[in-house]
Amino acid sequence: MVRFRFGCFLFLFLAIASQSPAKVENRKTKNFENFSKPMGGEAYVSENYRTFPELSVWAMHNGLKLAPDRKDPAPGAGTGVLSDNQCRMIPQEGLDILLTADPDRKDTIYVYFDLTLFDPAENSASFPTRELRIFVNGTEKRTVKFPDHALYLKALYAPAPPVRISVDPSELMEGRLLLRLESVGVDEGRFWGIWDVFLSYSAL
Repeated sequence: MVRFRFGCFLFLFLAIASQSPAKVENRKTKNFENFSKPMGGEAYVSENYRTFPELSVWAMHNGLKLAPDRKDPAPGAGTGVLSDNQCRMIPQEGLDILLTADPDRKDTIYVYFDLTLFDPAENSASFPTRELRIFVNGTEKRTVKFPDHALYLKALYAPAPPVRISVDPSELMEGRLLLRLESVGVDEGRFWGIWDVFLSYSAL
């Protein structure tokens, strides 16, 4: 855990140091990521991205149903919705995502994850349990499991993404949240994916 926390600080340091003045964002926060393009200086690798039609075909051939990319409003006025039907697959080694909250605000932060959530189809074979662990700045916050029929239904009908974590302002690193997603107990390949993620100061 100490090594992982050190890795979080190193990641944040390198991310800040690599920004020239021309590249620094002109907004105070980065409150969402919808993976419409590679994050930061990340190179584009085609196998890291899948569309809803592609994943739906894969799910059908494997006896599964896939909840669609939700049309959640993007944080901030006039920014549209977080729905482009493209997800970022989570590789075996995990995925790091950097968001930035207002460092001067002392309210609880809620982070919402729109994950690729599957549900077994009727009369389908049984499936091995899979887990996705969610960390914030080195601290494990939640574990999402498959199969989970209730979670799948919430992805379809709930007013907000069903996977939510809360973060106390004291847990921030100069306003930054390093989110890490790690798959557990899966074979080679990419089972989990994420459509988008955003933070809010409201429990939606």
